[in-house]
Amino acid sequence: MPRYPDSLIRSVLRSVKTIAMVGASSNDIRPSYFAMMYLLNKGYKIVPVNPGLAGKEILGQKVYASLKDVPAPVDMIDIFRESRYAPGIVREALAET
Repeated sequence: MPRYPDSLIRSVLRSVKTIAMVGASSNDIRPSYFAMMYLLNKGYKIVPVNPGLAGKEILGQKVYASLKDVPAPVDMIDIFRESRYAPGIVREALAET
């Protein structure tokens, strides 16, 4: 697993305002729920993406079915899915740029 210096991570997070969270969960014991709550409390705009919850809300944020359904540009995509799904999510994200 690659290791990145804290200064690089800090720089990236300072430049980010809006994060799409693919695999966001409304289940308050799931890691994505805690991560979303933490990031919202830090002032980030979080756009949850979960086809099973599309149209509902998680932590007061409207859930979208897919990245292509998100209405505004996002600065970063946070993937909370099994690694086998990551390539498809990346392809979808690249198609939207």
